[in-house]
Amino acid sequence: MVSLVSFVSFSDTMTRMTDASAAFEVAKPDRERLAAFVAGGGDHAVAVRTEAGEIELPDAAGRAVLLLLEELGAGESVHVVTADAELTTQQAAALLGISRTFLIRLIDDGKLPAHLVGTHRRLRAADVLAYKAHRAAKLAAVAAITAADSEVGIEYR
Repeated sequence: MVSLVSFVSFSDTMTRMTDASAAFEVAKPDRERLAAFVAGGGDHAVAVRTEAGEIELPDAAGRAVLLLLEELGAGESVHVVTADAELTTQQAAALLGISRTFLIRLIDDGKLPAHLVGTHRRLRAADVLAYKAHRAAKLAAVAAITAADSEVGIEYR
C-alpha cells in the first residue's frame, strides 16, 4: 500500500525520509503544464511509457498518479511513502506540523502508536497518516460548528 503525502513547508528538511520514500518537486513551467492537464477533468486512463514499452495502469493506480500530478501541478512538494515505512519522531512531527515534544506527549499518552528501536521511538507512516486524517476531521468539525454559530450571531473572540 502506498500513500501520497504532500509536504509544503517541510520539503527542504525531509528530502529523504526512509528507504521506502521518494521526494518529488517540479519546476514552474512543468507545474503549469501538469495543472492544465489535470484541470481538464474527466476520467483519464493513465498509461506509463518507458523505453521498455507502455502499460495502462489499473484504476486505483491511475487515480494515485493523477492525485500526484495534481499536487505537483499546484506547486506542492510531494513525497511518496509506503504505509509500512518507519518514521523518526522528528519526521512524524514535521509531517503532522507539530513539535517533536508534542508528538512525544501523544505517544506517551497512547494517542499515537510507536515502538522502540534501541532507545529511539519509531512510528509507522500509516499510523501517522491515520492520526493526521483523524485530526483534520476533528478540526473540520470544529470549523463547521464555528461557522454555524457565526451564522446565527454567536461570535468568538
